[in-house]
Amino acid sequence: MPPNPLDKVDPSAAWQRWEPSAEQPWNLQWAGHLFRRAGFGANLEQLRDAVRSGFPTTLERVLKGAPGADQRTNFLDSVGERVARKSNIYELRGWWLYAMLHTLHQLREKTTLFWHNHFVSSIAKVHRAELMFKQNRLLRQHALGKFGPFLLAVSKDPAMLVYLDSNSNVKGRPNENYAREVMELFSLGVGNYTEQDIREAARAFTGWHSDGDEFEFEPALHDEGPKTVFGKTGNWNGDDVVRFCLEKDCTARFLVRKFYRSFVGEVHDPPDALLEPLASQFRKSDYDVAALLATMLGSRHFFSVHAYRQRIKSPVEFAVGTLVAATSRSALDEGRVAQEALINRVDGMGQSLFAPPNVKGWPGGKNWLNTSTVLARHNFALDIASADLPLGRRPAANRREEIELQAEEDLIQADKNANAARQVNADADRPRPIPKAALDIAAAVKNEKLEKPAAIVQLLLDILLQGEIEKEARTRLEKFVAEGKPQGDALDWRIRDSAHAIMTMPEYQLA
Repeated sequence: MPPNPLDKVDPSAAWQRWEPSAEQPWNLQWAGHLFRRAGFGANLEQLRDAVRSGFPTTLERVLKGAPGADQRTNFLDSVGERVARKSNIYELRGWWLYAMLHTLHQLREKTTLFWHNHFVSSIAKVHRAELMFKQNRLLRQHALGKFGPFLLAVSKDPAMLVYLDSNSNVKGRPNENYAREVMELFSLGVGNYTEQDIREAARAFTGWHSDGDEFEFEPALHDEGPKTVFGKTGNWNGDDVVRFCLEKDCTARFLVRKFYRSFVGEVHDPPDALLEPLASQFRKSDYDVAALLATMLGSRHFFSVHAYRQRIKSPVEFAVGTLVAATSRSALDEGRVAQEALINRVDGMGQSLFAPPNVKGWPGGKNWLNTSTVLARHNFALDIASADLPLGRRPAANRREEIELQAEEDLIQADKNANAARQVNADADRPRPIPKAALDIAAAVKNEKLEKPAAIVQLLLDILLQGEIEKEARTRLEKFVAEGKPQGDALDWRIRDSAHAIMTMPEYQLA
């Protein structure tokens, strides 16, 4: 087994605040890195503004969200509530993708996605879109708060109660499903409890039921007898079990390791010594998630080779991030992208929101990439580069509250458009359908008034990657753009095809 480079990282220095320097300046590369990890990326205008504003100001914005973030979240929540009442999980997926595109607090939305894969429930068993939406709203409300109240709230969440069979957990016939998962997957991690702890904790959770829509405690079904959990004996209930889990040191270590994998890097497993300063801070802060992420995202370790491009983008990160980077801000702000067009694409890449594969969630990492899902990524990239996603209805400026998901015919048309795009010959000079201007990445080059192939390629890399690619790959792109000295529409298609090529590179699959 090759040595783990993280073994050589000094824990005492790793989590100190990063300070840009002449050797490692705050630039487009590091701004892009921060935006991809703390959210779903940024467009070139936002990236350039971040560089001008400086690192401290940008980090503060990332952590707190943009002005009006709470109002936007409330608006998106009201839209989601209306969508959930339709009892259509397919439309609810579209709503969440819409929320990711339109949020003014990307870190909160990104962390909500993290918790969705931690506190796993699935529509496959819950069967009710309304309950899945309520849980999603709960995840968002607690996403950057204190973990203790969050864990207790999840323990009483109706979707979770259904998913882990809590209604069958009654005195005399305890069901151990939730007691097991609250320890193994939600707080302690494997190896930090005994089977006896699970059996006794299950008794403590008896009577924690759902009436179908809300949490309901059934006193007659609760076991009032003494129980011994983690060596402590008493007439415990579910609140006590949650409290006991939070009191164990291993809880902070377990959670910090999951945050590290999702926000810093997943290529190498960090040693306990590297994570202990974070775990200690997490415990002392009473499990303050926002404070933990502020330390991680602002650290020397985060702005180092140990974190840069050390994660594979999930399908949601790939799709939403590509739209954010390659689509004009006005197109997104005006609701011009029909989010329904994203649902099948993201599903095809292997991530159906509200339907993780099992109680452990999506495994992530290299599991995101196989023959089928990589092809789906490439086809989506072609749709974006060709500006061939369907447009949504443009809302009136004073009636944004009426923005809702489009009808199913939009999705049908989206599939037709995608299939048509895949039939287009790769020859950039062949006449092709006119792209939708609102979504056209070639427009960025026109706006910059660039003519030299090297400058055009650099702009595309700035938009999509904010970092370098192999010299040979860059040379090929420049030659492709330059060949035959194309102009007008022919040059625009060279630009679009170059963008597609960049989005299919290995580097682009990395967050």
